Amino acid sequence: MIDGQIVVDEPGNIFRSGQANKVPYMVGATNMDLGFSSAKTMDEAYAPFGPANRQAAEAAFNPLGTSTVSEVVARIASDMMMVEPARFVSQTLSAQGVPVYEYRFSYVAAAARSQFNGAMHASELPFVFDTLNARYGASVTPQDAQTAKLANDYWVSFAKTGNPNGIGRPEWQAYDTKSDTLLEFSPDGAEKTRSVPDAWKARLDLIQKLY
Repeated sequence: MIDGQIVVDEPGNIFRSGQANKVPYMVGATNMDLGFSSAKTMDEAYAPFGPANRQAAEAAFNPLGTSTVSEVVARIASDMMMVEPARFVSQTLSAQGVPVYEYRFSYVAAAARSQFNGAMHASELPFVFDTLNARYGASVTPQDAQTAKLANDYWVSFAKTGNPNGIGRPEWQAYDTKSDTLLEFSPDGAEKTRSVPDAWKARLDLIQKLY
């Protein structure tokens, strides 16, 4: 809410103008995050990109050509609302010399895998706060617990020091525009969690062009 006193402008404008606080940031999204769209067909889903970028959008959002309309619509909507904005913050602030640690959370708790084939909006929170037992009870697996410990250790270290890294954890590289690197909380858990170049770069570049 822009009230002219506490919030004086849209956050995007504040970030671009360099008025945001120069403190370390942690920002990210889940791999099946929130998004809204009224598109009902592939043509409607790809319409925002325009005819010139239609082929590139199809290759980015449906590379195998086997996804349903609802799957493509969900990817585009999620990228628009949550995923690309996280990268925007990372790109904008890191270019100003501010340390930014970006993540993508793709791990799904064992108890939820029969319902979801990806990490839904806010599903990382029980891992970040290490409260899996409150969320999933006796269904928590050793892999779940190990992933939660890793996530919680990162967040606690960041809260204390402004840097999520520490002994015994895979290095979480600060975001750099040239490498477009983020920490991927792997679907396979803590053992495969690593800093990697963003595999969705082509998708997010297309979203970025819209704004």
